[in-house]
Amino acid sequence: MTNVACYIRVSTVEQAEEGYSIGAQKERLTAYCKARDWLVYDYYVDGGFSGSNIDRPAMQKLINDVKSKKIDAVLVYKLDRLSRSQKDTLLLIEDVFNKYDVSFVSINENFDTSTAFGRAMVGILSVFAQLEREQIKERMNMGRVARAQEGLFHGGGYIPIGYDYVDGELKINDYEALQVRELFDLFLKGESINSIRDILHSKYTNKYGSWYSTSSVVSTLVTPIYKGKVTFGGEVYDGAHDPIVDEKTFDKAYERYEEIRWNKKDSKVKRVPFNAKHLLTGLVHCGNCEARYFAMGNYSGHGDKKKYFPYYTCYSRAKSNKRMIKDHNCLNKSYSVRYLDEMIIAEIKKLTYNPSIILELQSQEEPMEPRNDNQILENRIAEIEKQINRTIDLYQLGTIPFSQITERINKLKQEQDNLVSQIVEVNETPQKMSYVDAEILLSTAHAILDSDDLKKKRELVHSLIDKIVLIGEDIEIRWAFA
Repeated sequence: MTNVACYIRVSTVEQAEEGYSIGAQKERLTAYCKARDWLVYDYYVDGGFSGSNIDRPAMQKLINDVKSKKIDAVLVYKLDRLSRSQKDTLLLIEDVFNKYDVSFVSINENFDTSTAFGRAMVGILSVFAQLEREQIKERMNMGRVARAQEGLFHGGGYIPIGYDYVDGELKINDYEALQVRELFDLFLKGESINSIRDILHSKYTNKYGSWYSTSSVVSTLVTPIYKGKVTFGGEVYDGAHDPIVDEKTFDKAYERYEEIRWNKKDSKVKRVPFNAKHLLTGLVHCGNCEARYFAMGNYSGHGDKKKYFPYYTCYSRAKSNKRMIKDHNCLNKSYSVRYLDEMIIAEIKKLTYNPSIILELQSQEEPMEPRNDNQILENRIAEIEKQINRTIDLYQLGTIPFSQITERINKLKQEQDNLVSQIVEVNETPQKMSYVDAEILLSTAHAILDSDDLKKKRELVHSLIDKIVLIGEDIEIRWAFA
């Protein structure tokens, strides 16, 4: 007698559909074997498995039994029960069943591979099964595009740090959002990726435990979610969720990250992020094409007289970094590093002589509503206190060993202490540049600007100036307090 392997597959969606349930398929396959006087060797059942691949337990068992020559034929109710992939269907029939002289029969399509007509029909029907699957994927893709166009996050397993995923929408998690804002602040102040990871890891926890890797820092810096955007298929859409950082802050951080990343890639020398060698690196922008300026230079002279002359030039004009080019035809003027640095320092010194100028420069825009970071930190401290109490309760109930409770409480206490110290820092640190803030900075400006400490000079200049825009001979300074 012919020993037949009856293969049955249902996906989660199809289990409830008439004619596709495991019981319905088994009944039809058994009746077919009786009608042809075949002996059922075994039933191979994959319940809740997609037909998009052959990585299924029962399918793998079937393949092994075919290779062991235990069966003479494979029987399915319908061709797509075997596979929905044309490639996999033909692979099974041509490279597995036919290779070991095993016939393949599908009841619904009424053919078997022991005949020439059956073999031809397998190829044709596999094409249509694959077409059906591609159409399903297209419809799903259209749904995801429509969701993105509505500004909704696509969902999935990973929820961005700083947000909770509630009823299909992103909602700001205040405690994690505070961490994200600090990440951007640290990065724009010149901290390296590794340093930011270490700082955040020592101070905070989040939904994934903590900031264990640099990849989580980088992901935050480059994901438009944080400025209120959603992406899908390479397109960016306005999000329906609230941003954690403003668009200006995000774009500035992203631009600087891209510059570091591509400079590293183009150089054999490993560079440390923002270990800048020039005073104005990161501040200067082209008013013609809106690209960034960077410092490069030429050598002049020979021997002991050989000197290096650096200058700030537009990325678009230099064409040294394709990712930073905004306009290939830009010919905006380059400036000597020495000239531009001295000119900016002179403008800052003018303010030290007459601080009242700051009042004239201050912006007339509505001030941003200050964030209540203290309240967020206090809420987290209270939550940690509850966690400590719950941990102690578990120990008293005998459900957790002493070694574990000590480790857990120490970790919570450490985080709590860090947060308490931050509340003091937040109280002592102003949130926004004001006349008083600028005046305080300017009180020490002369000593710093006349020193040889490039790091302190950069910190001062970058605190006072938001952007320097160059267009032709015109130099516009956009002050941080204006």
